[in-house]
Amino acid sequence: MSDEITLTLPREPNFHRVAHLVLGGLAVRLDLTVESLEDLQIALDSILDRTEAKAGDVTVRMRVSEGELETLVGPLTRRLLDEIEREPDGELGIRRVLESTVDDVHVDGEWVRLTKKVAVVRG
Repeated sequence: MSDEITLTLPREPNFHRVAHLVLGGLAVRLDLTVESLEDLQIALDSILDRTEAKAGDVTVRMRVSEGELETLVGPLTRRLLDEIEREPDGELGIRRVLESTVDDVHVDGEWVRLTKKVAVVRG
């Protein structure tokens, strides 16, 4: 099973809430914990807050597949992508925030891919 939702939003902060609502709906569908949802929202906001409003729209693609929720964000500026790729050197930069909130961070061209794995709860 793999489902995908694609949002194209203006980069203004007021539109981040739309991405949060969709992310919340997917989290419920996957039985993610509140903590996991909050982690995803923090990771997404860490990227969206650093985008430049004058750069046009930003696309957020959320894909649900077996055991994970993958979020792609882009296109992003080279400056932001460089910041995401930079290894943390003791400072609380965007890379450290992303690594502490999602299971995998990967830059692919002008996009960043965030993956959150879903723990399977067996009863």
